[in-house]
Amino acid sequence: MFKKLVLKTPFQLFLSILLPFLISTMTLLFVQYSFLKQNFEDYALQKIYNQQTSELDNTKRNVEVLTESARSLAITAFFDDMIKDLLYSDVAAEDYVKYQEKVQSYKNIYPFLHSIDIFNGQTVYTVPSENFVYNRETFPDKNIFTILEDIKNYHSHSIVLREIPNVLSGITTNATPMIRVYSYLFYDTQLQKGKVSEALILNISEDWMMKSIASNDSQKNSRIFMIDSSGRLMTSDSIHPLLSDMNEYSYVQRIISSGEPSGRLRMDLGGIDSFITYTTTDELGWKLINITPYTEIIKEIAGMRGKTYLLILIFLLGGILLTFYLSRRLYVPVILVIRNHNLLESEKKEESYNRKQDVLRKLVKSSDHGPDHSLHRTFQKYNIVLEPHDSFLVFLFNIDHYSELCSKYNSRDRSLLKFGMMNIVSELLSGLYKHECVDIEEDQILVLINFSMDEKPPQQDRLFEIVSEFQRNALKYLQLSITVTISETFESILNLNFHYLKTVELSSYRMIFGHQAILSKSIVEINNEEFKYPQDQEKELTDAMIQGHFQESNRLLFGMIDHASSFSFTVLNSVLIRLLLSIRYAIEVLEANHAIKVNFSFNAYLDKLQKIETLEMIKSDFQELLGHLEQELETKKNHKYINLLEEVTRIIQRDFTNPALSLDTVAEEVGLSSPYLGKLFKKYSNVSMNDYVNSVRLVYATELIATNDETIIEIMQLSGFSSRSHFFTLFKKVHGLTPSQYRNNIKKLERQP
Repeated sequence: MFKKLVLKTPFQLFLSILLPFLISTMTLLFVQYSFLKQNFEDYALQKIYNQQTSELDNTKRNVEVLTESARSLAITAFFDDMIKDLLYSDVAAEDYVKYQEKVQSYKNIYPFLHSIDIFNGQTVYTVPSENFVYNRETFPDKNIFTILEDIKNYHSHSIVLREIPNVLSGITTNATPMIRVYSYLFYDTQLQKGKVSEALILNISEDWMMKSIASNDSQKNSRIFMIDSSGRLMTSDSIHPLLSDMNEYSYVQRIISSGEPSGRLRMDLGGIDSFITYTTTDELGWKLINITPYTEIIKEIAGMRGKTYLLILIFLLGGILLTFYLSRRLYVPVILVIRNHNLLESEKKEESYNRKQDVLRKLVKSSDHGPDHSLHRTFQKYNIVLEPHDSFLVFLFNIDHYSELCSKYNSRDRSLLKFGMMNIVSELLSGLYKHECVDIEEDQILVLINFSMDEKPPQQDRLFEIVSEFQRNALKYLQLSITVTISETFESILNLNFHYLKTVELSSYRMIFGHQAILSKSIVEINNEEFKYPQDQEKELTDAMIQGHFQESNRLLFGMIDHASSFSFTVLNSVLIRLLLSIRYAIEVLEANHAIKVNFSFNAYLDKLQKIETLEMIKSDFQELLGHLEQELETKKNHKYINLLEEVTRIIQRDFTNPALSLDTVAEEVGLSSPYLGKLFKKYSNVSMNDYVNSVRLVYATELIATNDETIIEIMQLSGFSSRSHFFTLFKKVHGLTPSQYRNNIKKLERQP
């Protein structure tokens, strides 16, 4: 109890006092921040709403002032005598200039006007324009007649957003053909068919309307636009074109259907949380709408939130570091005591484990165990759970590919892997049998299984099931291939050494059965007949190697190994050594006969052979050795034949002008038979010797024909040819011409400039 308390003491203050205090402080900060954050957001929202409402009211006033100015101008112009003349009487052509200046003066007084049109039923007077007077056919703005003929939808004092031809197009650079205007319509009388007979049209510039709206747009990233009572867009918007039907948007539907002259909404628009304010113009009934992303409204609050989070995080980290520092300062002595205690306990456990392993190893490897009472006391002292006089059997685990394991892991890591093996087998045997695991040799672990005399010995099938499960787990979790040897059941631990040695001998049959085998006496069948060493086959083997018949050597070698593997391991081992001696003898003969040096050491190879774990690996190694010998001999032979061919070529180059030169004369000079030399030359030159001699003679003759004036027959004889027909046939076959034709062609080429 005291030990557990001491182990927790270094963190007790932090966990019970400092940590709750830190958490309470942080909780208070978060609650306070959340409360203030909500209040600040509500305050900011109300402030923005008031600001935007004020801006929309200003915009509304600007639009209403614009509308009222247009109304006032229309009424003033209507009562002007000159304007009445244009509306109700025919004006002489010589007075056009006077009337044009009058209309232009109204245009100049009101800068928001783009143009003024006066229509008297047949004629249209317009400024500014290329011509002051137009009839219905020549007036460029044909759309105005459609509007004037539809007084049901376009009544007097209404404003219509539309496109008209730009009078500056073609005059001013970059002027667009069409421009947008807001046309203010003023009618005096109407015809019975619902058509306007006299009308004054004031075209208000779109830019002027947009300036009235933009002048009050103080909120960054806000959108301000106007829609009419039917939901059509009446001012430019960054997202939608003019006259777009905005009724598809729920916020527009809510604004139109609300019936309220002004208000606010908060909705999600295209994935963006937005704050919407709106108001209604008195004259036109248009809705002015302002849309602002909610993040813009609380941007300053978000910045403050980030700073607050950072401050809280700094406070939290600082608090944790400070509490840990205080804990460490307060409890350093206790920590040192705990560390020393753990170290001593670990050393004690390791020492106890090592002593227990030493005792078990001594039991396995020695047949002298002392008196029974001493053995019982030793078992009790080291917590060995075995009963000395009950029945036993052992599992011997051999790690496969152990040399590769040693190159991959150091000694400490290999010890950890073996400790893992012991844990796996202990888990499998736990609750089944009393057992102990012993680390015997570097690649061996022995498991002592103990069961009472009253118990039935474990069935072989059950034992095979346990060791198979162990092999699977070792391969899965430790990536180790294990060969298992199961001993016979024996009575009393006093017989352990004898049965251990028998089990070790039995485990040697891994060489025959291969890696990850499960070996037992019932599986390993040993031929007990007297083994007679096959000396005749040994002689055939050495003869085949000396003669270079390595495929036959492999067959004989593997046959002798397979035959010996059916006898005891001792027989197999002795056969392998004798075979190695035979191979050494054959290598010595080959080195002497062919003047070569083979990199082979009997002692080194014998040591290597003793470490090879399976018969297949031994065969593979022998096959590699014989293959190396075959390659060495082939290289030596190739080098010898190359030197021979160089000598033959030198003789041919020296004597080719001699008609008596032949395969027989060359073979006699190099000391070989004619057929053998002919085969060698053909094999390494891909051409017969006679063909080669003829080709050398023909090259020489061709050069003489091209450079000398001697007769063809003389040149043939100088080149070593004895048959005229044979020479002419070869020459024409190679050059496609007779020798004389060839000489004439050469001379013609030389005479050409």
